Amino acid sequence: MISRNTNVMIPSEAVINISSVLASLLKAPLWGLALFTGAKSFIANPLIGSERLNRRGLHVWRVKAASRVMRWRMAMLSRGVPAAEREAYLRDGFLLKQDFLTPEVFAKLRAELESVHEHGPGEVRECCQGDTRTHRVLLDPETLSQLPTARQVLAAGQLQRLLRFCAGHRRLPIVHLEKVFNGARESDEADPQKSLHVDTFQPTMKFWLYLDDVSEHNGPFMFVSQSTQLSKGRLDWEYHMSLTAREHANRYTQRGSFRVEEGALERFGLNFPTLFKVPANTLLIADTFGMHGRGPARAGSSRLALWGMSRTTPFLPLPGLGGEWLNRLQYRVLKAERARDDKRAAARGVESSWHVVPRESLREQDMT
Repeated sequence: MISRNTNVMIPSEAVINISSVLASLLKAPLWGLALFTGAKSFIANPLIGSERLNRRGLHVWRVKAASRVMRWRMAMLSRGVPAAEREAYLRDGFLLKQDFLTPEVFAKLRAELESVHEHGPGEVRECCQGDTRTHRVLLDPETLSQLPTARQVLAAGQLQRLLRFCAGHRRLPIVHLEKVFNGARESDEADPQKSLHVDTFQPTMKFWLYLDDVSEHNGPFMFVSQSTQLSKGRLDWEYHMSLTAREHANRYTQRGSFRVEEGALERFGLNFPTLFKVPANTLLIADTFGMHGRGPARAGSSRLALWGMSRTTPFLPLPGLGGEWLNRLQYRVLKAERARDDKRAAARGVESSWHVVPRESLREQDMT
């Protein structure tokens, strides 16, 4: 009797391919559901990054739908916001209010927050991009309890109504004290914030209450007026970018934060950017779905501001919940995420993208 060996050796490459196919099949439903969330990466999600689907209008559909839902929610939150301010924000994509606080309140706020960066309360976290260092101190309810003037300013009904309207959500934005240091480190890479870009495909509200004068000396905010409107030029640009984003050379564009290439504004009939050179005590609110960036700055300069951001679920038709409990919860979630990022980075022997900076090292930097 002849014995035959029936074992068949499967090449390791085939095993890997089969595993990859199975993993893709399991993830496919999640990729599909993510189309109805704020997911934006063209490389993390093959449906979002699909040239074939985007050629048929998937990305442009998400842009249009998110904008329409946001307009609907903003309309529900318009009560108590002056008509002129609503119209300006919807038309231009930003709102500028100089002399926002009385001189007396502003002087107290500036003195209080300048001390926060130097002495606390709250930890200082740093993000390094190119030659820029950005410091932020989270102004959660526990920290604000020790800052009476900042708490008073942020609790004002006028400001809260305006921020809720611009964010399209009843939940208040997460607020930090932000200090930007220009040309503060050696780097071969450019600061990505200094190139004109959009944050994502959906309306996103950010605000700055400047505590310093802002000029071309210390990096003014730049913004393409009316670039939040879904004009033919803006939608054509979105369509053009969606076809190339997945394979684009710029990693931020790959992740869904499109960079505006040279000549694109003129090619698609969009306005040229405005530099916001403004005095201290100016409130600037902007929809960073619009094309924006940080303007030129001299090395060694800095600027201090009260800074906040709100990005919500893009396709939620109602303006959500508010209330102090939810406000506290969102700060707890953010702090838990930061702690998780710190732990993961430490396991790799590196610093997290927003890492804690001891105040002793800040004083040493000031001395050098």
